[in-house]
Amino acid sequence: MDNITTLHQFLQAAGVQYQVFDLGRRVVPLDPIEFAQVEATHSPYPYPRGGHAWLGVLFWNPALSQDHYIWFIKLPLDERGLLNPAARSQFLQTVVDALGGDPTAPMTETQQQKLKSNPFIFQPSQDKLAVFHARVNAQLARPASIYYEHCQSYLKGQLGWDNWQQLGLQGLADNLARITQTQRQQEMPEAIGQMPPEPLAAFASVAEHFPCSPEMAQAWLSLMDNGDNDAINQMALRGLAGTEQWLPRAIELALPQASADTLVVIAARCWSALATPTLLKAYLTQLAKLDKTLFVALYSDLVSMPTLRQRVLGVLRDPEREPALAEAIGHLMRNVKA
Repeated sequence: MDNITTLHQFLQAAGVQYQVFDLGRRVVPLDPIEFAQVEATHSPYPYPRGGHAWLGVLFWNPALSQDHYIWFIKLPLDERGLLNPAARSQFLQTVVDALGGDPTAPMTETQQQKLKSNPFIFQPSQDKLAVFHARVNAQLARPASIYYEHCQSYLKGQLGWDNWQQLGLQGLADNLARITQTQRQQEMPEAIGQMPPEPLAAFASVAEHFPCSPEMAQAWLSLMDNGDNDAINQMALRGLAGTEQWLPRAIELALPQASADTLVVIAARCWSALATPTLLKAYLTQLAKLDKTLFVALYSDLVSMPTLRQRVLGVLRDPEREPALAEAIGHLMRNVKA
């Protein structure tokens, strides 16, 4: 174990297969080659949040058991967005101290406590946990949860749209993880248009982690109408987060009436659409007009994204920005100097 310095090396030495997911912003699988580049500190982590990489690591040994194992790991990043090797080494050392070289071996209560005390372990939110388990069970061809069929019946409209009280996040996540073509094109779009606000908000909080079909996208956009309902706008933006084609239009509709919460949703879930320079400038201008303190926080968040960094920095040098944006950038620079 002395020569093992990365998660890949540790899991490979243990003889297990594995898949890494990002849980920082949206629950999405990470490309193995991309993650290898991140582990080698050759590339910045693609989806940082709060200066950390939030990882869900699924691993299993198909030769020995049908069981699977999960670590939820929060690892710090440096100012360039690169993984902190010392923190990763500390995490691995804690695992080795608790489990030895086999992470799939049965654990004693003492070993379980040692692993739980690992400072890099975190507990995901309920919606992300539901999505993660739904993705894992679908990937491993294992049954959905006991909530799947009831939720499926509701989304088909068979229970009545007002009878949503028994729905759960896990059932919604299972349906989206196992979605059929009929559901993509017919059932889900109809459900989006018919659900009351309460179940629709829960559905959106799960849907943001999955791809969105053209038919579902049109259903979300139809709900936004002229963009004057901020609560609906937030749901639609989250529902559309899994697709880039329709996000710019949704953001354009939402921006004029956007509350602070909506602007946070755009930065946290819909950041990919802000790679369009005109939309990024419009977003930052609206943010500057609304709340300069929030501007500092969300500007710092967006500039940490590798795909946006140069574009966000470019706004600082734009001579044609509005006075409100120029003032907010001045406020930002004063905070940096302080």
